Amino acid sequence: MQPMAKWALWLGGALVWVAGVAFALFALAAPSRAEMAFSPEQARLVCAGVQPETLKRHGNSVSVPASTERLRDCRVEIDFAVRHAAAAERAAEASYVELMGLKLARAAFPQRLAANGAGLALKPRAEGGLTLSVPFDVLFGGDRKRGAALILAWRSGDGGEAEAYLSPTLILERADAPAQLRARGAAN
Repeated sequence: MQPMAKWALWLGGALVWVAGVAFALFALAAPSRAEMAFSPEQARLVCAGVQPETLKRHGNSVSVPASTERLRDCRVEIDFAVRHAAAAERAAEASYVELMGLKLARAAFPQRLAANGAGLALKPRAEGGLTLSVPFDVLFGGDRKRGAALILAWRSGDGGEAEAYLSPTLILERADAPAQLRARGAAN
């Protein structure tokens, strides 16, 4: 096998650089139709007859207590700041929530739920913003036993002129998930 000429390596690198610049220019020139409009501020665990507990947050990750019998009737409430205050009322009526399980063994699609259905409730706050309430069993049901990735989204309409308003992905991790993974690894 003959060694590759230096000019061929240089030419390949130049072509990759030109392709990257062209892709970046195309991405900047394309009209933007999505906007990060909802910012998660705080999450809390709310159970009947007990003072709400503010959940620990680190960046976009929230630690939720380990599942116990007392948590079955609880819900997680997440406060979102809204970039456009006028959109908060309309978003509360027609938003949806996408939930995806963490650390899955096989590929899966996120589950899309109406923000005001399937036990979920999205309401505007008096001081501005939105509050999303998700029952514990919906949040950690199905393939989301170890945790869930959550995105709040709203679309302004249909067709080419519609704009999408999104939240960054919020990771809700169960406190007992790492212990489950360690136990499972030891068994193998």
